[in-house]
Amino acid sequence: MIRQEYKWLTDIYVAHRGLFDNVTVPENSLPAFIKAAQNGFAIETDVQMTKDGKLVVFHDATLERLTGAKESVRELEFDKLRQLRLLGTDCFIPTFEEFLQAANGANIVVEIKPHRKVGEIEQKTYDALKNYKGNFCVESFSPFIIRWFKVHAPEVIRGELSCNFEGWLTPFQRWTLRNLLFCKWNGSQFIAYDAATIRNNKAVQRYAKKIPILCWTIRSQKQFEELRDCFDNIIFDSFLPERKDILQ
Repeated sequence: MIRQEYKWLTDIYVAHRGLFDNVTVPENSLPAFIKAAQNGFAIETDVQMTKDGKLVVFHDATLERLTGAKESVRELEFDKLRQLRLLGTDCFIPTFEEFLQAANGANIVVEIKPHRKVGEIEQKTYDALKNYKGNFCVESFSPFIIRWFKVHAPEVIRGELSCNFEGWLTPFQRWTLRNLLFCKWNGSQFIAYDAATIRNNKAVQRYAKKIPILCWTIRSQKQFEELRDCFDNIIFDSFLPERKDILQ
């Protein structure tokens, strides 16, 4: 039984980085967020901080894939970052505040990208979310970021992102993270697990009896149907799912 305060997490499908095509509408752009909200989807996005302390929404470790710039978000001050354009369109990298305005009360899932000094980004994210008029939660691959919210903002719904971590970290680190061994310590209230390996993960199966399981990233209706018994909700892109959520 999913607790009532978490139920919104499972009610409406979550658009991964908004509704985008990466041609005319780039991922994590204001048009992508507006389109997702207008179509009645929840929205997932990514938060990072610029060199001069401004929260922006951007996924990758470096800016190259989407803007051509070689630097990372954290290496540039906001004014320089603002000059960049996404995939040759007129779209710029939004601030977190601009994202919240574009989401316009839709359910949102905010991923805080892992970083070394936990505290400043989390506090700024929390401060911005306090005034958001819709449902929201935070998630991260870093169990320490989730722990920060348990300690400093326990009212915020929080969840751990995980996957097989192939090629990442040390073997021991990969084992602890893929088996969700930090989730009790950091007070995770949901799990967001990779579609590629969710079915055979026994830790996910154990947690599924207690808290919501989100599956990322579902990229076709066929994949949705094949994994349907493994999750309570999806984070999707690259297709429009048949509406089997609360709206239908």
